[in-house]
Amino acid sequence: MADPKKDEIKPLRYPRKSMGGTGDNKQDMLYIKIFSPKRSEDIYSLDSMFETRKVKELKDGKQVENEYVTGFKPIRTRDDIFNEVGAQTAEIESNARYIYLPIPQQVTDNISVDYAQDTLNPLQAAGLSAASGLIGDPSDTLATAMQIMQTAAGTSIGPDTKKMLSTILGGKAINQLGANVNAQSLITRASGQVLQSNMELLFNGPTLRSFPFVFDFAPHDEFEAAEVMQIIRVMKEAIVPKKGTNAGLFINSPDLFQLEYITADGREHPFLNKFKVGAVSDISVNYTASGTYATYGGNLRAPVHIQMSFTFKELNPIYHEDYHMIDVDGKPIGGVGF
Repeated sequence: MADPKKDEIKPLRYPRKSMGGTGDNKQDMLYIKIFSPKRSEDIYSLDSMFETRKVKELKDGKQVENEYVTGFKPIRTRDDIFNEVGAQTAEIESNARYIYLPIPQQVTDNISVDYAQDTLNPLQAAGLSAASGLIGDPSDTLATAMQIMQTAAGTSIGPDTKKMLSTILGGKAINQLGANVNAQSLITRASGQVLQSNMELLFNGPTLRSFPFVFDFAPHDEFEAAEVMQIIRVMKEAIVPKKGTNAGLFINSPDLFQLEYITADGREHPFLNKFKVGAVSDISVNYTASGTYATYGGNLRAPVHIQMSFTFKELNPIYHEDYHMIDVDGKPIGGVGF
């Protein structure tokens, strides 16, 4: 959310008249908040993954608390993330920096999840089921495997097929001694056939989003050029790591970023996508964006046309529940959501 404390620290703006002006001077903006990540003694993030709580169960029609158990915490909400990075603490506000830039010409968002193709042939399925039977009765393992494949085939397995499968299982055993026998190649050599595989596209997990941004700066005067110079400097300074204090053994993480599209009057944009807290992984500045070197006069010698591009990457993936959460101001996530 656009922070009410932003005016206590001088925000950087381009163009200078984009906020608080009248008529055409007003425009929607991209609000950038830069702050240092909150340090935690929980270096393995165990506190953020697990929680200890009392189990509630129903006894005699009444809900009672049972013993304490440790389990995974629910998926973090947007509010949890804000608390974790310390975006609302006085410590963070004391060194936060604020930048307002025009909304880029290209405004896009992207959401993707990872799917992977996976196959399971009858021999592998039988092996898995048979392996579980090793605990009960090892002598029945091969018979169990044969029975499973016979059921899957819908007909009885003949002696030739049984001999071929036994050869494959023997090849698997030899592989344990360092050989490199391919089970599929044994079947193909013997019969010219391949094992029928159950192929399926399986969900593999969420992915993290990244957003490329490109901004053009064409300052109108030396005062606005100085503001552009400061914006570039703050951005470049924020994405590099900090030297640690532990005798040079460690370095500290770069600053974090919170981005938000806002309207001309400073409200959260009612339509465009929202962002989670993230980091900027790269920044590029072209001081001759018009294809030739040209500067204004004066002491600053500012280039007349500068182009800055950077890539913003979110720290946490997007979940279904994020679209139904309440933001830090107590309002539902509106517009197109994330």
